[in-house]
Amino acid sequence: MRMARSTTARWSNRLAAPATAQPCRMRTSATTSSPPMHKPPDFEPIAIIGIGCLYPEARGKDAFWRQLQAGKSHFAPLPLERYWDTDGNVRDQLRGWHGAFFDEMECDFKRFRIPPVYRKSVSQMMLMLLQVADECVRDAGYDKRDLPRDEVAVMCGTCFGFDSTIANALKVEGVRLAHELAGSADQFSLLKETLRERFGSSSHDRVGEMASSIPARIASILSLRGPVQAMECADATGYALLEAASLSLHSGQSRAVIVASGQRIESLLTPLALARKGFTGACGGHPFAQDGAGTPMGEGATALLLKRLSDARRDNDRIYSVLRGMGAARQDVPGALAYAVDGTAAFHVINEACAQAQVTAAEQQYIDCVLPGIGSQVPQLLSVLSDACAEGKHRPLHLGASVATFGHTFANAALAAVAGSSLALHEKTLPRMRSAAALHARAGIAYPDAAIAWPGDAPQLAGVFGSSLTGVQWHLMLSAPDSASHALSSDMSPAQEQQEPIAIVGIGGAFGPCSNSADFAQRLFDGLDAVQPLPENVLPRSAYFGEGEAAVLSSYAQYGADLKQRELYDAGLAAYKIFPKRAAGLDIAQKLTLHVAAEALADFGLAHKRGKLGRTAVFVASNLSLGRERELACRLHAPELARTLGSVPDAGTADNGIDHFTLDGYLASGSAALVSACFGLGAMPVAVEAACASSLAAFNNAVLALRRHRYDLVLAGGVELPANLRDLVLCSSQMMLSQQRIAPFAEHADGFSPGDGAALFVLKRLSDALRDGDRIHATITGVGGSADAVSMTAPDPDGQALAMRRAFAQAGYAPATVQYVEAHGTGTRLGDLAELTSIGSVYGGARAVPLRIGSVKSNIGHTFAAAGAAGLLKTVLALQRHALPATLLRRRIDPQLPLAGIPAELVTANTRWDAIDGSRRAAVSSFGTGGINYHLLLQADGSVH
Repeated sequence: MRMARSTTARWSNRLAAPATAQPCRMRTSATTSSPPMHKPPDFEPIAIIGIGCLYPEARGKDAFWRQLQAGKSHFAPLPLERYWDTDGNVRDQLRGWHGAFFDEMECDFKRFRIPPVYRKSVSQMMLMLLQVADECVRDAGYDKRDLPRDEVAVMCGTCFGFDSTIANALKVEGVRLAHELAGSADQFSLLKETLRERFGSSSHDRVGEMASSIPARIASILSLRGPVQAMECADATGYALLEAASLSLHSGQSRAVIVASGQRIESLLTPLALARKGFTGACGGHPFAQDGAGTPMGEGATALLLKRLSDARRDNDRIYSVLRGMGAARQDVPGALAYAVDGTAAFHVINEACAQAQVTAAEQQYIDCVLPGIGSQVPQLLSVLSDACAEGKHRPLHLGASVATFGHTFANAALAAVAGSSLALHEKTLPRMRSAAALHARAGIAYPDAAIAWPGDAPQLAGVFGSSLTGVQWHLMLSAPDSASHALSSDMSPAQEQQEPIAIVGIGGAFGPCSNSADFAQRLFDGLDAVQPLPENVLPRSAYFGEGEAAVLSSYAQYGADLKQRELYDAGLAAYKIFPKRAAGLDIAQKLTLHVAAEALADFGLAHKRGKLGRTAVFVASNLSLGRERELACRLHAPELARTLGSVPDAGTADNGIDHFTLDGYLASGSAALVSACFGLGAMPVAVEAACASSLAAFNNAVLALRRHRYDLVLAGGVELPANLRDLVLCSSQMMLSQQRIAPFAEHADGFSPGDGAALFVLKRLSDALRDGDRIHATITGVGGSADAVSMTAPDPDGQALAMRRAFAQAGYAPATVQYVEAHGTGTRLGDLAELTSIGSVYGGARAVPLRIGSVKSNIGHTFAAAGAAGLLKTVLALQRHALPATLLRRRIDPQLPLAGIPAELVTANTRWDAIDGSRRAAVSSFGTGGINYHLLLQADGSVH
């Protein structure tokens, strides 16, 4: 397939300039080489104008700085009494674990406008990040002046399940045990009530355990209407947040971004799995200690308010520091995820960040190192730092480690280090390095043994270096605001070339009974109806099904589109030489992701294009707590269920099977890391969650990253398997499910039916795809996002329309030229009416032909995080066939839908799709719980065949 000559001509002039090799790019595996790429655009400096901090002994930014400056740690034994009951052997293993841990959090629910109906389902992580986000906004002075509310994005990072996640998993699993124990229906009801009282129950439990509900709540409280999402990249999460935030700011998508990350240890599963990775939890451990005992773990949260430096100066903001450059590299390694410092990669990422900042690595006076202190990585890093940053200097390079003071706060560790370095620059003071016996020494390297004045003259430059369990090494370059002399244009704005279309050059998908995209396409046009009664192994009806209205800890729904042929996804692992123990521990979502990625990359022709990949990333939309984590947590804390229900726990140790592969198998970003490793992509692996809009949020990030030349190839899409007991029970309690089958646009639509599936897409800049002769399925011309800021559950047509208009601001054509909209179509009267209203406000008016509207959810159910990817795959397949498959109408169309006024018509039969003015144009909508909205535009020229 080729694009039309008009499109080729439009972008071919971008290829005229000679390609130049960059000093550093994302490091790929040994089997992948990186060709010279176009010079990426200059990195516009980002100002950090607000800081919020919350740590066990440092509640607030000022307390955080005092503790960091003093280098005083407050490590204590892991508070075993805080966790659900478990096997005594497990507790014995963890009694020596030390770190910095919270007691229970306190929260002023009224201050954060959380109504009583939500409070029982609010996670501790939600409370932490609400507090730090509020502090950072107030710290920047925006409690007394207005933020540009329509253009403020919120991005949050977390890792592992919340306390609410574990409680929900335990009570749902507890029903199975209660059913086995009960001798009568009455006793069963009593036992379920006991579970509800022990673990709590709320109609909003499902929303409360979603990571994306946190940025959505922050946006709602602050009345912000920019895009929101949550992300996870293990202990490189903070780096991924800052990268996404900088892209949003640089592209003009937002004028300010709140980034916030947090970490709590909510189950003993986490320290056990980390211990198998080498974390010892040693009392007094230190990242630079020669004994390699490792850094103690810690809990905490950090929030930063970011603006482009030019905007911050114009707005007279106080600037703590300026982010001037960032670099990252990842090398795929066989086997389990593990910490390692590749000297060559570390050298390159440091120099990449410094080159963007237009300084040399040797000009840095201070580097905060985010390291676990495990194994031999520290000597290797010191060697690199000595060679790159210290050699030939008349003053030593000072090293710090915020993790030595606050513990390694994993998903939060990077933002903690950035906050600490920013405050150090602002205060012109180097914090004291917490002392420990026998630190590694190296010529030209010094550890501040007391808080000292910042050494040397301006410019004052600090680096933040990190090494992640996912294999990512990263470096950030920060400066004090008075060192802004490095050839900065104060009026930089997004250039037109940043709106370049993004080519879809590879597709793959599997939904319900369809194991690949070709099968999916054929069945769609054959009238696929995968929404059927769920099998007994998915929904044990005697224990969990209750006809009619919602009952305690049961499901009133029994229809869905569960994933078939699961053995196919297990069998496919053998081709990638995955260790059997690791394969056995993979979450089904990871296996499905790998299967679909294989199809997409084969469709792209990876085998013949390895020398043309350049910098790569894998963005997988997913729930940030996979089912495997819940399964293992329930197994580990089974004694809690037994004690609650008056039973005797099974004999044996509960930690059987928890090894150095375990964490890999339930980490959400582990899906992306697995794909990268199996195909040698050397890719940045990131998991993205934005409720039911997760896939389009991932596409949004991919489009921005490609347009800004951060990456050259991105594999993006979504995966989720909500046809499971947990989702059936929790969604039933909120009355979200249909008692029959999902019926989008119906007069008596009563909710959705869950569906399992995944779709992934290989994306490149159109100019690069044309240069490389790639087959192009379609081009993405715009992605827009918004937050409703009205309600956590009720849809808002104005917020949805805002996302649509933002997509069109990038596309270069009018809504009237779009012929088809793949709607979100959840099958609720309120939701469908709101969506059609928003479509009418944007797409309505003088149209040559009626707008056609459909929803793939009628065929495969609601696939949650994969919903947008499913809609996009259907639309791309329709573009290929020049025809639209029918949307199944199970009931009479709702007469209140404003179809005639648009004008629009529902696609109720397979329909020919003719090009207009040489193109076919379409849109895909996804709207998520919490008022998260994304809208994507795509087209194929008439000559595509």
